[in-house]
Amino acid sequence: MGNYGRVGGRRRGNAAWQWLIIGFFPGLLCGGLVVFGLVLSGVLQGFASGPTPTPPPPEQIVQVVTATVDTTIPTATPLIITATSEPTEEVSDAVMVQETPTEPASEPTQDTAAPTEASVDTSALTPQNAVPTVPVNTSGSTVVVPPELANNVTRLVTIPGGTFRLGTTVNEIQTAVEQCLTRDGGNCQISYGEDSTPQVEVQMSEFQMEQTEVTFGQYVQFLNYLRSQGSNHLTGCGGFICIQTLNERSQESGGVIIFDGANYEVPTTLTDFPVYAVSWYGAKAYCEAIGRRLPTETEWEYAARSAGGDFIYPWGDDFSADFAKTRIPVDGPQGPVAVGSYPNRGTGQGLLDMAGNVEEWVSDWYGEDYYSQLASTGSAAVDPQGPATGLEKVLRGGSWNAFPFFARTVHRRSYNPLPVDNNDVNYPRSIGFRCAADPDVTAVSPAIDTTTDGGATGDTQSAAPTIDVPSSETDESSSTDANRG
Repeated sequence: MGNYGRVGGRRRGNAAWQWLIIGFFPGLLCGGLVVFGLVLSGVLQGFASGPTPTPPPPEQIVQVVTATVDTTIPTATPLIITATSEPTEEVSDAVMVQETPTEPASEPTQDTAAPTEASVDTSALTPQNAVPTVPVNTSGSTVVVPPELANNVTRLVTIPGGTFRLGTTVNEIQTAVEQCLTRDGGNCQISYGEDSTPQVEVQMSEFQMEQTEVTFGQYVQFLNYLRSQGSNHLTGCGGFICIQTLNERSQESGGVIIFDGANYEVPTTLTDFPVYAVSWYGAKAYCEAIGRRLPTETEWEYAARSAGGDFIYPWGDDFSADFAKTRIPVDGPQGPVAVGSYPNRGTGQGLLDMAGNVEEWVSDWYGEDYYSQLASTGSAAVDPQGPATGLEKVLRGGSWNAFPFFARTVHRRSYNPLPVDNNDVNYPRSIGFRCAADPDVTAVSPAIDTTTDGGATGDTQSAAPTIDVPSSETDESSSTDANRG
C-alpha cells in the first residue's frame, strides 16, 4: 500500500491558500449568476442604465383663424389642440382650417365629417331703414308717399272688373278712315289701325285710374322731390332723363320747365295743364313715387270704354269737337288745354280727357301683332301685361295735335321711350300720362262732378284756354310714324 500519512497529522503551511483559491472561483460564479438574474428581472435596471431623463412636455399645436376681416364681427375663439389630450371644444364650433402636425408624439382623432359653417350675424352689414329715392308700390304692400308729393296727387277712380272684347274690327277701321278723309280732311289709311285687330276676349280684374292727366304743377313737385334726394331730371328716373327743361330745350322749341340748378318751377299759368314731352321713364318714376304705376294697355282701353263698353269714343260713337281737344277744328287754337276742361264728357266712371289733349304712356312694350298672339291661344286673356320686350312703348288716347281717328278708344300708337339725346327738340310735346293703382290703394271720389248722357250734346267747351305752340309741331297723322298713330 502506499503511504498516505496520518489523517490527523499536521497540515503543510501552503494548504490554506489552496483552499482559498478553490473556494473563490465557485463563489464568483454563483455571485455572477445572482446578479445576472436580478438584471433580467429589472430590479437592477436603474443601476445598469443610469437615471431616466424627464420626458419633454408634449408639443402644443395652436391654430388661430380669424372668422372675418371685418372688424365689426368678433374674431372666433382660438382652438388649442395638444398631442396628448382631446380638444376641449367641439371642432364644429370654430371657423378654422386644420393642418397636419409635423411628427406629433400621438395624433388626436380627426373627425372626417364635413365641417359645419359657423353662423355669422350679418345684420350689422345691412342698412337699416333704407328709403329708396323713388318708393315702389306692389300689390298688397304699404307705401308711404313723401309728404312733398302726398298733398297734390290726382284722385283715383275705381274701375270694376269684367269681361270685354279688346280691339276693333276691319269694318270699324274703314268707317273711321272715311270720316278722317271726308269730314276732317286728314290723311288716314286702313293700315294705321290694323294693329288693333283682331278682337280678343279679355277678363279684367278691378283696378283704379287717376281721373285726369298728370299736370306740370304735379310734375315739378316730383322733380323738386328728386332734387331733395340728391338726384335730378337728367338721371333721376331709373337712371334716364325724366323730362327736358329750358336748359336742354329752348322755349321756342317747346321747353317749359325752369331749373336754376337748385329748384324746378313752371309758370303759374301752366300749373294745371298736362305735363308733356315727358319720357316713358319719367312717367313711370312719377307714378311709383306716389305709390302707383302706369296702367297696362288693356287697362287703359277698358277704362276708356267705360269698363268695357262698345264705345268708339269715351262718351259714345259720334265725335264732336266740343267733347275733346284734338286737331279739329283745324283753324282753332293749337295746343293742350287744362286738365278737366271737358267735365261733362267723361267715361261712365268719371275719367276725363281719355280722348285728345295729350296722348298717354302705358306700361306695355309695343308689339304690332300682339293682338294676334293673344287671339291664337283660343281662350280669354286674363289681365294681359303686353309683350315681354320691345323697342317702343305704347301710347293711347290721341292728342291735341292729332285727328279724331287717333283719339278713338281702340287706337294704338307707339314711340321711343326716351329722346334721342337730352337736347332732342323733336321729342313730341303731345305726350303725357296718368297713373293707375291696384285696388288696395286708397281711392277717393272724383274731384270734378261728372255726368254723361251717352253722347248727347252738352255745353260747349271750345272756349277752354290752350297752350300756344309753334305751327311747326309735326302732325301725327302726316308723319312717317302715322301707322301707329
